[in-house]
Amino acid sequence: MVEKMKCGYLSPKALALSLGAFWGTYVFLLGTILTIAPDAKFFWVSREFLDMLASLYPGYKATWAGSFIGLFWGFLCGAVGGAIIAWLHNFSLKKYCK
Repeated sequence: MVEKMKCGYLSPKALALSLGAFWGTYVFLLGTILTIAPDAKFFWVSREFLDMLASLYPGYKATWAGSFIGLFWGFLCGAVGGAIIAWLHNFSLKKYCK
């Protein structure tokens, strides 16, 4: 017997909060690590990446205050991105999953 395909909808609020928390924490840690060790360069930490984010996020730099500013901008961008991803996912399920 063939089972009906089940559709899994995403909660836009939940995905927005989780991606916002994840991206905000990453941006905060990047700024904090480069504040403590300015020449650090490994895996996901580099001055070049911080400079690229600083060009997108006003006030973000490798200082303690800049790290908190980055936390705010990172959370905001992650939350908006998460909500858009969940909305697009749910939209496509409504349209194609019956």
